[in-house]
Amino acid sequence: FGYTFCPDVCPTDMQAIAAGLKLLDKSAPAKAKKIAAVFVTVDPERDTPEVVGRFAAAFDPRIVGLTGTPAQIDAAKKAYAVWSQKGDPAPGGGYLVNHSRQVYLMDPAGKPLALVPSDEGPQAVAATLDRWVQ
Repeated sequence: FGYTFCPDVCPTDMQAIAAGLKLLDKSAPAKAKKIAAVFVTVDPERDTPEVVGRFAAAFDPRIVGLTGTPAQIDAAKKAYAVWSQKGDPAPGGGYLVNHSRQVYLMDPAGKPLALVPSDEGPQAVAATLDRWVQ
């Protein structure tokens, strides 16, 4: 969960996730093929399907970017215990969105398995994926 206009955390985490997937491609390609990486926006006002799709694919073409109506995004945030709040307008009309920072690894049935430590870099991402993906 994040947003495409995020100035720091989201692009850093997305880089770590993409690089972690590439490491897993090399060390455990069969496991890597089982992973469907998804980036869900918390800013559906700006993150149209085209914008969020382009953002996610820029890190790795396997990563799918998802958006929806504000109600759909609110429901997804609630289901995954994600917090976000639109900030005050900045000069020029933009705004930031404060949000929680977690990356979930889900099982094929949609149940959470682990938190992926994207803040620890690609090696930690790859190690977590290797540990949990069957």
